[in-house]
Amino acid sequence: MIVLDKDNIESAKGKHFVLFFDKKSVNISKNLVKQAFKYDIIGKVFKQDEPFDLKELSKLDKSLSKKEQKIKNLSIFDLLIPVLTPEVNLDIPENLELPHKLYNYQIQGVKFLISNCSALLADQMGTGKTVQSTVALKILFIKGIIKKALVVVPSSLISVWEKHLEEWASELQFVVLNDKKDIRKLLWETNAHIYIVSYDTLKNDFHNEEFKLEQFAKNIDLVLLDEAHNIKNPDAIKTKAVKQISKFAKYRWALSGTPLQNNLEELVSLLEFLFPDKQFNKNLTPEEARKLIQPIMLRRLKKDVLKELPEKLPVIMEKLQLSPSQKQEYDFVLGAEQERITNLIEKHKKSKQFRFILKKNIIHSIQKLRQICNFPSSSSSSPKMERLKEIVKEIVENKEKIIIFTNFYENGVRKIYENLLKEFPESKIAQFHGKMSFKDKKKQVKRFVEDEKCQIFIGTIGSAGEGLTLTVSNYAVFFDMHWNPAKMWQAEDRVHRIGQKNKVVIHNLIMENTIEEKILQKLQEKRKLIETVVDGVKHIKEEEVSLEDLMDFIGIKN
Repeated sequence: MIVLDKDNIESAKGKHFVLFFDKKSVNISKNLVKQAFKYDIIGKVFKQDEPFDLKELSKLDKSLSKKEQKIKNLSIFDLLIPVLTPEVNLDIPENLELPHKLYNYQIQGVKFLISNCSALLADQMGTGKTVQSTVALKILFIKGIIKKALVVVPSSLISVWEKHLEEWASELQFVVLNDKKDIRKLLWETNAHIYIVSYDTLKNDFHNEEFKLEQFAKNIDLVLLDEAHNIKNPDAIKTKAVKQISKFAKYRWALSGTPLQNNLEELVSLLEFLFPDKQFNKNLTPEEARKLIQPIMLRRLKKDVLKELPEKLPVIMEKLQLSPSQKQEYDFVLGAEQERITNLIEKHKKSKQFRFILKKNIIHSIQKLRQICNFPSSSSSSPKMERLKEIVKEIVENKEKIIIFTNFYENGVRKIYENLLKEFPESKIAQFHGKMSFKDKKKQVKRFVEDEKCQIFIGTIGSAGEGLTLTVSNYAVFFDMHWNPAKMWQAEDRVHRIGQKNKVVIHNLIMENTIEEKILQKLQEKRKLIETVVDGVKHIKEEEVSLEDLMDFIGIKN
């Protein structure tokens, strides 16, 4: 690529000039010539040795928007802008240009990050970890300490990071790697300050020889993981991809309001990312785990740092009775599944894979029973749905907004949506689930947040339970519960976070004398582990939902 230097641009004032590219076809970007005094944005793809006429090109449509361009090619000036910005020191001086004032605890969080090559920012959800890390990145680039960073996020958070970088660090140029394979191959080679990629895309691309990401990894100065518990499974391909691409990075930062979700092995996987040169005992005790993470972890709870944040009221547990048809189906399926699991135990009890096979099958049984608690298979009506309609009607009539969480699509989002369409116009309801495209999800969130007429948001806990900011509502209903307390808290904190102005009301709908009551009990037990290691409580009874716990859920004794 031939790029005009600053002196050439000065001499080109008032004249036409052209940038030539070797070998590759590219789209001309504003960023390539934004330092020039006069230029035309043509939006034309020039191929190697293609003849052209400036007069003809000048007649082309100039309306091509920057967002429509597939590849953003950056000039040397784009990449130098942060370094040329007036220098700042690690005390975050007042003259650092920020769009909004940081809270004091956020300033401390920024200082913590820029002062530690390995850092776990574990502030409770809703405290602004993305803002703190964006500002920290900005400072390191301005100081010239780093030149290239990789941010790995769940796909649902890509737009969140785009928005934060545009708002809080506009001088940084970033590339989002969520396009088709052929485009991503070029994007990985595009010059930028920050590369944003989802865990799944990184998993797919890193092990594809066409992408040559091992070379890319050697030039990365900083790797940041958002919702870092995504690498909790050390054997998962995405975990291995993350650890391989970050092995040469000087800085490794992890963000997670729930760094520990089930057991201490998950924490070991995170420590292996933060300290790739160290070996860790996979059988850590809670006390050993605390000693290891204490020097590199900063965690603040909302109740301690956001005094002005309205309180989250105690969760309202509403227990309901199964309808006759539900109870008949539930009892039948429970008996059938108990018999099936008992036979499975007898058949595979001597197998080396016994516990794995058994656990997988029990989870399948549990999912069947949980869905019956929502709706009987032969109907779209149920006691839960009738109670939900009452709650929703009251909130909508008061001109307020409500969020409904469920773990399921067919026996969750879809049936809830169909029921509510009988009561409210389509314009009042937004959906968010894994079957939707990234573009449609973004559109639905925007509609719920910005459109006063859109008052109901239905989302799966898996898709909508992390990363979103939905503070336009202060009401949330869990149509069914996840047995992982961290997943539940993440979902709750879509509502109870910075920007919330009202007290938050959470409803849980639970069917009596069913598996849901046992899950509720296990949720309360599991909370103790997270509080022990992360929040500093001293004692612990259970480390995870064990195979024995799962067997107890469906009434089978070990």
